[in-house]
Amino acid sequence: MDQSTMLNRGLNTTITEINPLLGRERTTILNPALAESGGRFLEPGTVLCELYTVESRLDVASGEADLYLCQYENISYIAKVYRREAALKEDVAALLEDVQSPYVARLYEFSSLNGLPVEIIPYYKNGSLQGRQYTLEELRQTVIPCINEGLHALHAKGIIHKDLKPSNIMLADDERSVAIIDFGVSSAKDRDSAVIVTKTGMTPEYSAPETFRGLFLEESDFYSFGITLFELFCGYTPYANMSAEEIERYLAVQRIPFPDSMPEDLRDLISALTYTDLTNRQDKHNPNRRWTYEEVKRWCAGERLPLPGENTVSSGDEFPPYEFLGNQYADVGALVCALAEQWEKGKRHLFRGHLSAHFGLPMPDLAHLCLEAEDEARRKNGKDDVVFWRFLYRAYPLLRAFCWKGQRYETLSAFGRDMLERLWRNDKSQYSYYAGILSEQLLSAYVELSSPGNTALVNAVAAVETSYQMQTADKTDIKKTYYLMAYLLSGQKLLCVDEQRFRTVGELAAHIRHLLDDSVDLMKGFCHRLVDYNGNLDTQLESWLIALGKNAELGQWREMLAQS
Repeated sequence: MDQSTMLNRGLNTTITEINPLLGRERTTILNPALAESGGRFLEPGTVLCELYTVESRLDVASGEADLYLCQYENISYIAKVYRREAALKEDVAALLEDVQSPYVARLYEFSSLNGLPVEIIPYYKNGSLQGRQYTLEELRQTVIPCINEGLHALHAKGIIHKDLKPSNIMLADDERSVAIIDFGVSSAKDRDSAVIVTKTGMTPEYSAPETFRGLFLEESDFYSFGITLFELFCGYTPYANMSAEEIERYLAVQRIPFPDSMPEDLRDLISALTYTDLTNRQDKHNPNRRWTYEEVKRWCAGERLPLPGENTVSSGDEFPPYEFLGNQYADVGALVCALAEQWEKGKRHLFRGHLSAHFGLPMPDLAHLCLEAEDEARRKNGKDDVVFWRFLYRAYPLLRAFCWKGQRYETLSAFGRDMLERLWRNDKSQYSYYAGILSEQLLSAYVELSSPGNTALVNAVAAVETSYQMQTADKTDIKKTYYLMAYLLSGQKLLCVDEQRFRTVGELAAHIRHLLDDSVDLMKGFCHRLVDYNGNLDTQLESWLIALGKNAELGQWREMLAQS
């Protein structure tokens, strides 16, 4: 009686060649009780590849395989039993066995079970990166270097992963480093080719534009790397809830839509990793190509690199280096950032004609912007700062930091957090700075440049600027507008009283009750810091409640006071 007949008759045991490479046979116990699963589940005690004893089946969602926790010499491993033949290509498996990198899951064994591929890989007790979020520094210090080195190790062996995403990246036991797993759809490059032409293996949200045409390159993995970083920072992908067709159409005409909360450094890295034009991919000296291993490594080291497609002012023209304060700047982005940092000196270089004269012949588009700014400054007396500000963002449209009068904030969120901390300390040193931004309506202009599709943010910023104009006209306390601005930009909803911070009205009420339990006088003293004897709310408290969406409750409070 052959093996398949024995299984069909529901026998509890069968002789199965688990590791044909070793040429031995083992008695393997299957699970006949799970008939509805086709009898594929392995029971505890099953020995795989002569060494690994199954302890339990993992309840992990996987469309391609069943996962089992195994033990060998008191060390835990994972056995991945695929549900279809040839799910893991033999040529890929052979190459994986030679990959020796802590950032790639090691393939300890590759065998078969009843004709289905089986692989033994490390057990990562901390799970995958799916659903996790990281700060810029956490990404820069650990996650990005690990993934970069992991991809480098795979590509060096001729393997293209084809499905890099957070669920295929595991957190190591040290809870810092990470490792790439899941090579079920990976492919091996031909010795003489850097391109794989296939329609298999892609998750559309993470896939590069060329993969929709069936082309998979090393650069395609780095594109997926960029989308993965977006998700690890934001908690969602830029193309969430879109179909493959919608994503393909979107990628054909647009770049990734970044949130304001993303730091400029990370935005630059993701933009470079997801650069769509592959025309110059073989020219390592051409900056207009998608970043791969070397560029990511240099970015992690803090080196500032020209971004692909960065010089948008005068495409096709060579940038003539410009000397500013003793330094040579070889691209428009670096020069604009230097001008913004040295605000007053930057204005002098612009308005005295040094920039327009330098760029007149080699870069006429940039020179024209300089001449327009010079003319506008002459016509609008006293508006040099605003004219200079607009010039910076027109000359370098990829500038995402908020720059004003020599101060630079990587995002509006960073600006808002700094503002909120100063207000909590009653630091009034920046009041004139805030006033200039609001009076010139720079926030609206910045949001229109950086997030033109974010209607809610555009409207909210406009409302803050209108509130400022009204309070200035009425000569009322401007501090309320500053608090509203800080809460809006920072995204934080914290009330800070006596160095204690409250996230919700419930937390505040609980604290008041706790004070009451200790002392009526303590409770009264605290409450009168929030509401004076005339029933007027503290400026911060009122702004906080507005930020929490409690406008209706505030209206009811005022009506109650009016009737009393």
